[in-house]
Amino acid sequence: MFVYRKAKVTDIDNLEKLIEKSAKSINATFYSESEINAALGNAWTVDKQLIEDNSYWLVENTKGHVIGCGGWSKRKLLFGKSDVINSKDDELIPGIDPARIRAFFVHPDFTRKGIGRALLKKCEAEAKLLGFDALELVATLSGEKLYAANGYKPLKLYEVDLGNGITNKVVSMYKALSKSKNKTN
Repeated sequence: MFVYRKAKVTDIDNLEKLIEKSAKSINATFYSESEINAALGNAWTVDKQLIEDNSYWLVENTKGHVIGCGGWSKRKLLFGKSDVINSKDDELIPGIDPARIRAFFVHPDFTRKGIGRALLKKCEAEAKLLGFDALELVATLSGEKLYAANGYKPLKLYEVDLGNGITNKVVSMYKALSKSKNKTN
């Protein structure tokens, strides 16, 4: 019913529209209109680096509309967008640093259909394949339930400064990935 594929640079406009629609609908219960507007394009946005790293997924419905997105990163940035693309200085070390789960958004008409969970599983599998044994993220208050239901543990509730005296409450979360068992004969 849904098509999962890697995002391309040509998808950015559609992804930004999805993020805005999702944020203004799903986050309205948790954040004020001014908090949402301050986060859009700032903390809640497409990071082109994720697309360049081939680690950002999108989901389309049968009509080809983008209805979900989410990715993971081998870079230090936890949320928002990077101003410097392809810097080797900001790469995490697999097996030492946790990879990052980043920028998950689902269209409000498609919530509770397993899209976020499926994206999360794809991201976890890719990060594990590249040698990462843990993941961390900064969850919105609306996203915290998804991550907790998938084994992420809350570490700290804090506020992100969005400028002009506006903040968003967020939750840092962590998940250790299961280690593969080596079979010996």
